[in-house]
Amino acid sequence: MSMTSRAAYLVAPALALLLSACAPGTGGGPATTAGAALPSGSTLEARWERRVVTLLVAERIADACYGEGIYLAPSPYGGAVHRATEELVAAGEDRAALNAVFAAHDFDTTTAAVERYLASRGGSVEAPASLCAVGATEIAEGSEVGKVLTKL
Repeated sequence: MSMTSRAAYLVAPALALLLSACAPGTGGGPATTAGAALPSGSTLEARWERRVVTLLVAERIADACYGEGIYLAPSPYGGAVHRATEELVAAGEDRAALNAVFAAHDFDTTTAAVERYLASRGGSVEAPASLCAVGATEIAEGSEVGKVLTKL
């Protein structure tokens, strides 16, 4: 897979999330998917996707809320996909297996999971302040997403 193709995989989730905000019925009103959770499962694919979704949710919040003092916690790795992969390699997972997971992954499911998670907590990309409230709650609760964020 060329670097251009890999870059498209990294940009596609953010682009899809931004474009979905333009669709009818995606306003900042009450959440319609209450109770949405991070992806679950014990397979390598499921654990990788859960971590990528967690990191993408945190990135969306940090991007919208830096003015409110909410940032990504420091990490030696940049980008959700790279960070998730490197964290799993550091935990003993096989890099070749993770590269295969990445190559076969459908990022539309990841984007949908990010959107569901934020919406279930009252967050909307159309209302950046709502993402800040979600981020503050995640940090206070010490959730997986909250552990990836920091408030200065």
